Amino acid sequence: MEQTPHAGDPTPVTRPGTVAVRAFDHVGMSVPDLDTAVDFFVRGFGARPQFRMDRPTDDAVMGAERLGLASHVQFALAMLELGGSRIELLQWWPARGSSTPPDADLAGGSHVALDVADVAAALKVLRSFEGVEVVGEPVTFAPGATPGLTNAFVRTPWGALIELVTWQGAGH
Repeated sequence: MEQTPHAGDPTPVTRPGTVAVRAFDHVGMSVPDLDTAVDFFVRGFGARPQFRMDRPTDDAVMGAERLGLASHVQFALAMLELGGSRIELLQWWPARGSSTPPDADLAGGSHVALDVADVAAALKVLRSFEGVEVVGEPVTFAPGATPGLTNAFVRTPWGALIELVTWQGAGH
């Protein structure tokens, strides 16, 4: 297995024919209600809003066709700083399909992993949020590929899956 640099290493590993990535910029998450999602990440995880673009009040072209969508599609977004990284939350009009994300085992299913100091303590905080579902209690792995990893999963009030992780020891 090829050795890869640790997070924060400014030297990208490149091979001929690949793109040299300098850093991970952000992950985007579509949400059914932007204000609710921003509030969840700010109150639950101490995220800091960096900027917001509200839905236009006129018929402005949003550039949604750049994402393969029809030109009449509009969105609002908020960029949040979260633990040294960024998460972009987007609400769409008109909303298509289900308002809940696909399950993790379906195409398009995904999750966001957040490194926390104490998984059990984080679950205790998140249990107090209306609509949050704790999917499982913390598990710590000893043997295998992730020794020292403790994790647990929660679902946000809108159904997105979040993994809470803590790494013990030098394995990470």
